[in-house]
Amino acid sequence: MEASSNEYNFSLFKPGTPYGKRNRNLILILLTIWFVAIFGFQILLLIFQKPTPEKTLITFESVWENVKTGNATDQEKKDYINSLIAVNGKSSVKPPDKTILAAAITRAVFEMVSDSEKVVLSGEVQQLAEIRKKLVSASDEDYTILKSDMARIKTNINSIANETTGIDPTNNKEAILPYSLNAENRELSSGEIEALPGIMKLYLTHNQSFLTDMKILGFPFHYFYTAEFLLLLFVGLSLFYSIRTTQLQKRFLIKEE
Repeated sequence: MEASSNEYNFSLFKPGTPYGKRNRNLILILLTIWFVAIFGFQILLLIFQKPTPEKTLITFESVWENVKTGNATDQEKKDYINSLIAVNGKSSVKPPDKTILAAAITRAVFEMVSDSEKVVLSGEVQQLAEIRKKLVSASDEDYTILKSDMARIKTNINSIANETTGIDPTNNKEAILPYSLNAENRELSSGEIEALPGIMKLYLTHNQSFLTDMKILGFPFHYFYTAEFLLLLFVGLSLFYSIRTTQLQKRFLIKEE
């Protein structure tokens, strides 16, 4: 027996047939499973998370007071500069925070180089800033020349600052340093000095728990769960819905005309 169109079609909010009610209930159950899988995991992360500082933050906090009071050793100054550069290289840092970080890095670097190197370093940093401005509107030919000049200037800056500040040329800090310096080498205001520890803590503290530390198939569990498991779950729920609706149609003798 073939069902009429009214028996085959149903309203999700006001089903008028037994098949429609069962179909609606099935949809609501699957949606509930989906929302629990997504938001339940987020709730678990919030419950079990614990703010965990990066090693760089621990290093910064161990030397900050001595740097602030002017009693830091050369090694403490190097640790301080390297920790600032590690944060300044993060893409998530807000522009106002980058301004403070750049001023702090510049001040610290210029304090560690000799007077003759300060003059050269300031000139190189100024040239780098001017070239970066020209790049915005440069033609293809000029762009190539300017990029070559930038590479040369960055090499000069690193040759002056790397060894003195303890920058490791094998990591990306060497690439970050030239863009973190300002030619004016200004003093930090009292407000900027007080804000610096908070900035470092903001970008070097991450919420962790066993849900983020545990690994599955080489991936952190939270990444595997959100990027892999939830996708498989969605496909599985869709497949189950398709199979179950086919069963319901047969049970209620519903056939497509």
